[in-house]
Amino acid sequence: MMDAGRSFSGNERNCFFINMGNGKFSDISGLSGLDFPDDGRAISTTDWDGDGDIDMWISNRNGPRLRLMRNDAQKENSFISILLKGNGTTVNKDAVGTRVEILGEDNSDSGHQIQTLRAGQGFLSQSSKWIHFGLNKNLNNISIKINWPDKSVENITGIEPNNRYVIKQGIPTAKSISKRSENLELNFTPALKKAPTQTARIPAITLFKGPKINLKKSGVKVGNDDGRKHQLINLWATWCGPCLEEMAQFRDHKKALEENAIELIALNVDGLGQLNSKSKKPSAVIKNLKFPFPSVPANEALMNILQRIHDQNIGLNEPLPIPSSFLINPDGNVSVIYKGPVSVEQIIEDTNHSSKVLIDRIKASSLVKGSTIKHPKAIQRLVDHEASLHARHARNWYTAGDMRGAIHHYEKASKLQPSSNEISSKLASCYFNFATQLDKQKNKLTAVDFYRKGLKIIPQNNAARNNLAWILATSANQDLRNAEEALIVATKLNADTGNKVPQALDTLAAAQAANGQFIKAAKSAEMAISHLKNNSQLRESIQNRLNLYKNGKAFSVY
Repeated sequence: MMDAGRSFSGNERNCFFINMGNGKFSDISGLSGLDFPDDGRAISTTDWDGDGDIDMWISNRNGPRLRLMRNDAQKENSFISILLKGNGTTVNKDAVGTRVEILGEDNSDSGHQIQTLRAGQGFLSQSSKWIHFGLNKNLNNISIKINWPDKSVENITGIEPNNRYVIKQGIPTAKSISKRSENLELNFTPALKKAPTQTARIPAITLFKGPKINLKKSGVKVGNDDGRKHQLINLWATWCGPCLEEMAQFRDHKKALEENAIELIALNVDGLGQLNSKSKKPSAVIKNLKFPFPSVPANEALMNILQRIHDQNIGLNEPLPIPSSFLINPDGNVSVIYKGPVSVEQIIEDTNHSSKVLIDRIKASSLVKGSTIKHPKAIQRLVDHEASLHARHARNWYTAGDMRGAIHHYEKASKLQPSSNEISSKLASCYFNFATQLDKQKNKLTAVDFYRKGLKIIPQNNAARNNLAWILATSANQDLRNAEEALIVATKLNADTGNKVPQALDTLAAAQAANGQFIKAAKSAEMAISHLKNNSQLRESIQNRLNLYKNGKAFSVY
C-alpha cells in the first residue's frame, strides 16, 4: 500500500483547538495559520528564539518535512520557564513525571496553573524539557509547588516573572538562568518552484545493476566496443508522438552522443502483450526517421527488470510511462532514470553523476538546495541504508532467478557492511547456487571459482565442498584438475560427516584415485555402497567406478 503511494492513516492536516474554559474546545485551525495542506505527523514545542513565548516545530510525511512556526505575536503578559533536575536516585535526573503548580499571591487560585513533565508528547515527538508557563502581567510574588515522582513535595518562593529557573530536587531555592547569548536565527528561504515539465529526472543515489542487452543476439550490427561507454536505454512506441520527437533529437545529436561515449539502444514496446505480432511498423518508422541507432523489440523479462529498478529508486510502484530512458554507466549500473522526453544536453551532463561518492550523489539528487550532515554517525546511517537497499535489490534479482544480479548487489552490500553475518550468508548462498548452475551448464572452470568464493564465507557447506572436490578430482581438463586440493577437501568433508555419507565417500574415492591411491579409493567406494539404501542408480555408478579403481584407473569426466 505504501509503495502504491497511499498512507495507512490517510492525509492528516494539522488541527488547532482552543480551550473555551467550559470543558469544550473550538477548532480554530483556519484562523491559527497552521492549517497547511500537509500530511502532518508530529509537533513539538519550545521557546526556540528565547523571547518568552512558545514556538512550534511541525514534521510531515510529505514535503516540507519540517516547519518552524515562530511565535512573533506581541507580548502583553509575562512568563516563567522552569527546568527540573531530579536527584538521580529516588527520582530520575530528567525529573520526568514531576507535577509543577504555579500559585498566585498568598497561594490564591488567581493564576493557578498545573503542568506535568512528560517523556513524550504525541507521535514520534518530544517537546523541550523546559516547563513554560504564560502568566498574567499583573501576577507577582509567585510561588511554585513541586510534586516529585517519589511523592516528596517542595515549595519554592521568590519567583519573578519573565525569568528562567533551574530547580534541583532537595535544594529549596531556584537558580535564575540568563537568556542565552547566541543567536539561533534561521535563514528562511522561499520554496523553490520550478515550472512543470514533461520529464521527471531521477538521479540514482544507490547505483543498482542495470540490464544487459545483447545486440548481437538481436541481429543488430555492432562495432568494436571497449566496454567503457555509457548506455542509454530508451523505451519508445510507434503510437507515441513525444517518443518520435525525442528520437529525432537523438538522431540530430548523434555526433555529440558518440563524442561523449554514449551508446543509445531504442527498445520498442509495441509488441508487448502481442508476442506473436509480425508487424513491421516499428522498422518502417525507424527507416522513415533515419534513426541511426539500434532498435530492438522489448520483452516482458527485460521490462520487468526495468520496472523493478524504477520501483527501487522511486519507492512507488507506478508503471513506466512512454517514453522513458535509463542511463547506465560503464560499470553497468543505472545512473539516472528519465520519465518523459529528455534532452541530449541533460544526458551528457548526467554522465558524471555515478562517479560521485554517496554523499555527493545525495546532494545532487536533492530537489532543493541545502547542506548535508557530515557527522560520522550520520554518514554511517547513510552507509547502512545504502547496504540495506543493495540487499533488498539483491533479493529481487534472486527471486527473478538472476544469480549474477543478486551476487552483484550482495557484494555491494557486504562491502558496505562487512560485519553483517546475514548479508554474508546470503552472498555465500548466491555463490553456491550460481556455481551449481554453472556446473550443470558444463562451465566448470567458473563454477569452481564461485564454489571457492562461497566456501571462504561458509567453509562448512557440505554440498559445496563435495561438488568442488568432485570437479577437481574428476575433470579431464588438466587446467582445472587439482587432485591434491580435491583430496584435502574430500578428506575433511568425510571427517566432518563421520564417513557415512555415500556421496561424500564417492567423491573421496575419486580424489584418492586421482592421487594414485587406488587401494584406498576402492575401500572408500565400497564404504559408499554399503551406506546406500535405495538409490540403485547411484549404486551402479559407484560400482562402475570401483571396478576402475581395482584396475588401477582413475575416473574422469569429459
